[in-house]
This record gives sequence, C-alpha cells and structure tokens, in this order.
Amino acid sequence: MEGVLVVAEHREGRLSPATFELIALGRALAVRTDGLRAAVLGSGVERIASHVAEHAEVVLVQDPLLREYTPGGYAQALAVVRRSVDPKVVLLPHSSQGFDLAPALAAEWESPIVTNVVGLSIEGDQALAYRKILNDKLVAEVELSSEKPFIITVRPGGKASDPLPSPAPITNASVSIDASKLGARFVRYEKPQVQDIDIASADIVVSAGRGIKEKKNLALVEEFARAIGGVVGASRPLTDMEWLPKTRQVGQSGKTVRPKLYVACGISGAMQHVSGMKDAGTIIAINTDPTAPIFEVAHYGFTANVLELLPAVVKELKGA
Repeated sequence: MEGVLVVAEHREGRLSPATFELIALGRALAVRTDGLRAAVLGSGVERIASHVAEHAEVVLVQDPLLREYTPGGYAQALAVVRRSVDPKVVLLPHSSQGFDLAPALAAEWESPIVTNVVGLSIEGDQALAYRKILNDKLVAEVELSSEKPFIITVRPGGKASDPLPSPAPITNASVSIDASKLGARFVRYEKPQVQDIDIASADIVVSAGRGIKEKKNLALVEEFARAIGGVVGASRPLTDMEWLPKTRQVGQSGKTVRPKLYVACGISGAMQHVSGMKDAGTIIAINTDPTAPIFEVAHYGFTANVLELLPAVVKELKGA
C-alpha cells in the first residue's frame, strides 16, 4: 500500500480550487511513496479530467449515476479506484462534500480519518498531519501510520499546485454504480445568499489591526481599500471586539488569503496572523513599531502612523 490519492471536487462543470491545493500537498508526500494520482468521478467529465491531468496522473471513473455527488455513488467508485491504486493516504477538501464523504469512506474501509487538516509533512520516514483542535487554539500532530488508508480532509486556502511540464496520463476505470446504494437522492443545488464579502477570493486585501486604535477609524481603512479596489480584512483582536465580522478575519483561526496585494495596517504580525497571509503576491506593512514582526514578511514597509498615512495616500490617489 503506497501512494497518495486526491479526490477531485467539481460542481456544475467547474473544478474546486481546493483540488489543486490537495495536489500540491500530495506531491510533498508522494516524494517518499509510490506517487500521486487524482480520482475524477462523474459523467461526461473528460474536460475536467484533462484539466486535472495538467497537474497529476488521473484515474477517471464515469457512470450516469455519478453525474451529481452522492456519498454512496462516490464510495462505490472509489472502491474501484482503491483496488487499482491502493493508496496510503486519501485527500479530500474539508468542504460540505468532503466532510460528508470522508466518514462514509472511513467507515466502509475501516480506515482512520483525520479532518480539518492544515498541513502535511514528512520527518524521516514518518508522514505527519497537522489539524486544528480546541476551537483552532491548538494544532495537533497526527502520525499517519496504519495498515489501512488514511482518509484526510484538508482545510482550503493552501498553495495551489503548479502545472506539470506536460500532461500526465488519464486511466479509465470501469464501474457499474448500484442505484440502491447511493445513500441519497440529488435534488438541486441551492446557492446561499451572500452575507458578506469573501476576502479569500479578493485580489487586494487591506487588513486592519489594533494599531487603528478605535472602531471609528475603520472608516479610514475602508476608504483606502475602496480607493485601490480592495476589500477590508482584520486581525483577530478586531473580530474578537466585533469591530468586523469573523468572516473578515485573516489568520490561523480565520481565513487564509493569497491576494495579489496585501496591506497590513497597524498589525504587529503575530504568527497566527502571518500564517494566513504570508503567501500573498506583495505584502505592504504599515506600523509605528520598526521592530514589529510583520516587517519580516513584508516586501515593503512603512514605519508610520496608519491613521496619518492612509488619509494622505487617499488624498494623493483622488488627486491623481
């Protein structure tokens, strides 16, 4: 039993970005195992399989009853994939689909399961998974040592894989899905009403920290963000004080963002915050403390009072 299997997630003809994040993690583990493969399940999904093959070898399983996700249908298809791949680790996104399918697989395969994983690594000959516990206050280290495949759901927001120099092979696997074992009946997708801005999908994020001093000063940050076409994020202290909703929190216990530009306004740069924004394309930090840790990850830094600098920048932008 070797190798890593990524279960690609797609909906209405579109791949989830989490699939490529899983492939990036899987590559790190696959260096010490028998390689990496991605399972693409569905009906009429050749185009999706070709897209995934730009990043990893693909096992393609198609059946009319796999057109939409059901736990029973996917479990039957993955049982076929398992016989041909025999993976040591199975990676799924920690999404509504992933945390529905993962326990079903673990129960059927009698496999160990680790959910809400934020990282994977290899130390010596031992593969390790890291997951959040106690309301994200602690990170637990789990040894991936078992005779059965480990079923792992990974929290979205990591770094995506780079394409391969040339597309990997696509292998077709035959399956006949038993309709009586689907476990659910697909009705329709219902899109939720948007309650707030999704900072994880923004190209420009301007985050505020305790350095803005008072809640009323958020208006300065919001005006600056609007001026440069960005959205407003926050460090944990501000969301704890309910100055902004939790959906705006960047960091280990919030959202991981990878915008083209990240501006940290009055944020000291605690490890928990940095872990959620360190992969941004360009990082600009503004802080009165020249020794603030945020400057260690910033590409550009300003030792200045954010309450004075932002209005001046906005004035220049409006006058340009």
